[in-house]
Amino acid sequence: MQPRMLAIIITILPLLVTNGVYLLSAYEGLIPWCIPYIDGCTTISRAARSGNSIYIFRATMMAYSVLLIWFWIYAQQWLNLLYGYTTKASRIILWLGIVSALFLVLYIDYLGTTGEINRFMRRYGIMIFFTFTPLAQLLLLKQHYRILQSVHDGSKRPDPIKPAVLQYQLIVLLLMLLTGIISIVLDATNNKTDASQNIVEWNFSLLLNLYFVGMIYMWKNYRYHLTNKFE
Repeated sequence: MQPRMLAIIITILPLLVTNGVYLLSAYEGLIPWCIPYIDGCTTISRAARSGNSIYIFRATMMAYSVLLIWFWIYAQQWLNLLYGYTTKASRIILWLGIVSALFLVLYIDYLGTTGEINRFMRRYGIMIFFTFTPLAQLLLLKQHYRILQSVHDGSKRPDPIKPAVLQYQLIVLLLMLLTGIISIVLDATNNKTDASQNIVEWNFSLLLNLYFVGMIYMWKNYRYHLTNKFE
């Protein structure tokens, strides 16, 4: 699978799955009908573990976790091709991405189980995923800005990085940061409710996936071969 197709899949798949399991669980009468991004009537976890939804969610999100690891491997190779050598930053991005995907697997594996230890594993699994993935995305964006600047300074390297795409990704990351700040403020002022927490969760997850839309455009002409040559 080529990088651009992989970016398309990891953008679309989680959106289809999370919204699909919500609709299925609501149809089965296990959770209320609402617009979760606005009303926050339920969590993603509750929608995913209710009724038949858990089987769909587990299977597809396990596959998604593997695809994420594959994505971050491509991202490292992409940076190496643009720089012309392996950088420390690309290694850090790779391992942040891999660790975040593995913790997502941990969360999925314990989803739908009971017990204090199982709740602990779910909580920290998803927390690490929602922390390390945006961090890897931020570092990848930073590297793209550095490469773009080097091109403008006279480098002869190929210029597949479009400023508009980077601006889009920056806006997405800023919205993610704003979402996190709102959650912290609500918690600090004792105004956090289950609904507000659910709204934050749904929208943060949405923004995390929308970041990868930029990679679809950026990887338009990127082909990966064993020779590691850029086309």
